[in-house]
Amino acid sequence: MKNPEKFTESFTKTVIRTIITTTIIAIILYWLHVFPTGDKSKLSLFEMIWSIVFCIVFGGHWLELLFINYIKFALPKNILLLYFIRIVYWFLCSVPLFFIADLVDNLFSHNTGHLGHWWAFGFFYIAIELFMHAIMQIRSKKSFYNGVY
Repeated sequence: MKNPEKFTESFTKTVIRTIITTTIIAIILYWLHVFPTGDKSKLSLFEMIWSIVFCIVFGGHWLELLFINYIKFALPKNILLLYFIRIVYWFLCSVPLFFIADLVDNLFSHNTGHLGHWWAFGFFYIAIELFMHAIMQIRSKKSFYNGVY
């Protein structure tokens, strides 16, 4: 089925929004001491956190566009099935995002396996997506909650 309402946004606007969002999230994670400091300086730790969050936010944006603009139109119109598929899709999308973020973490820390388990990140990523779509719903925009956008 052809997409009658394809979502488009300029690349520049996407990058600017992603940088702002990433910076806010990185500041919060840094302030909450989510990542162990080890022997890193404060600036090095913040750079690592920012880079990991950027990979997840920027990559997640493109995976969301893939679903919104292409995949959802090939699916059945049963709303409950669409909700289920969307949640499964988020979990599956979290896997490559986790491994990219883990690679970035390894580049900064020169060790392996710091970010935890990929499957646990999958559930965390679903929670992130539900939260972000709740914000879109509050702002009266199309979201997961009003039609599996």
